[in-house]
Amino acid sequence: MFDPIDLSAYADAVLDELASGEPQIDGTILLDLARQTTGSILELGCGYGRITIPLAQRGVQNLTGLELSAPSLAYARQRTGDLQIRWVEADVRDFHLDQQFAFIFARGCVFDFLLTRVDQEAMLACVHEHLSDDGQFLFDVCGTRPDQMIERPEPVPWYTVTHPNGRQIYASGTYEFDHIKQLWIQRCFKRWDSPEGELVQPPWMLTLRYTMPVDLETLLHYNGFVIIDRYGDYEGNPITQENPSHIYLCQKR
Repeated sequence: MFDPIDLSAYADAVLDELASGEPQIDGTILLDLARQTTGSILELGCGYGRITIPLAQRGVQNLTGLELSAPSLAYARQRTGDLQIRWVEADVRDFHLDQQFAFIFARGCVFDFLLTRVDQEAMLACVHEHLSDDGQFLFDVCGTRPDQMIERPEPVPWYTVTHPNGRQIYASGTYEFDHIKQLWIQRCFKRWDSPEGELVQPPWMLTLRYTMPVDLETLLHYNGFVIIDRYGDYEGNPITQENPSHIYLCQKR
């Protein structure tokens, strides 16, 4: 039995979509790999279909999106239209679809939501079960630089967006770190019309686990994967210490 994943940050899929913005799809290694795939494709932690739907709109077929958040998945189904996408409500740590996939991917630091080694290995076991022998697994994690892990006990500005009702939303947040458990804890405050305005929703907390690159290599190796490439962004550039995320392309070993 796993501890529940706190998805309160995604309870309002419209606010999630506003915060996430338009994804980069064209000119990415993800789109290239998806188009090269001749079999079925599975996205883990697909949310409201932010990546899955644009892939389908670009002609990628045989797509399945798996997501734990019921509100996000409901919004994904609402946005699907006539596109042929299979949506599955399930936990990335515990799913069994009786099917194998030629390409599995998780974009958006989905792996970082897994706060323990047991959780991480459970997801990797599910990927291993569902990945075809010659299939590919692509996922990203947040880049980790100790010199940038600075606690912010007071809210700092994050972003400003315009709600469909025409009002401005000002988002700010705090950061803290638990370096024993390797956790990054964020608290978000969204307010109407000004940084001091009325709260749009109750403040939410998001906890992510950061995993150092060498530790991740070890974790992948002992859970049956080999890294065949790594990237510093979805345009396929090499990893540097400045990259905000690290992307791994793996196969079964």
